[in-house]
Amino acid sequence: MRTKVLLGAAVALMLVVSVATIGSNMGFKISIPLAAGGYLNWIALPYYDSYSNAAAIFSDIPSCTQVSRWDNPSGSYQTWNGVKGTNFTPVAGEAYLVKVSVAGNWVVVGSHNPGFALSLSGNGALNWISVPYHTVDTNAAALFSEISSCTQVSRWDNTSGSYQTWNGVKGTNFTLTPGEGVLVKVSATTVPWTPAHY
Repeated sequence: MRTKVLLGAAVALMLVVSVATIGSNMGFKISIPLAAGGYLNWIALPYYDSYSNAAAIFSDIPSCTQVSRWDNPSGSYQTWNGVKGTNFTPVAGEAYLVKVSVAGNWVVVGSHNPGFALSLSGNGALNWISVPYHTVDTNAAALFSEISSCTQVSRWDNTSGSYQTWNGVKGTNFTLTPGEGVLVKVSATTVPWTPAHY
């Protein structure tokens, strides 16, 4: 009888562990390379992280001179330079523009929120998004196909000093890089998007 009870408890424990594993968030620790000398570094943060505001991101990045986000309602950047500007609150799924005075790598720690849906704005709005580090999409074309009403997927290329863009038919079908922010445009007024991932 005792053996049956122990066996039953073991099975119950296995079920609990399995459910916890399925519902848990995947944790990440990633090193993001940052270019200096006026280069634009669009960074992607995990959906769960420890940064409460722009000043916290600024303080954590070595040699940081600027942290910015694109604000669609005003059609302008909100920027914190360590002394003044807008000390904005980070939003899960957003990408941020970072500038540094000395090139190096920045280690980011966080986890994913599998149930989180981004709200993408249309009518010409610029959606700088953070693609999950464990995305199933390997390139711009795959991401384009995943997002409803998508018209454009772009990345900033520091080497050429220009955008690489895929519009579903032509352009550069660039490889998605974990930790790099991506610009997305959609034709619908608002598009909810829950990123696919492993």
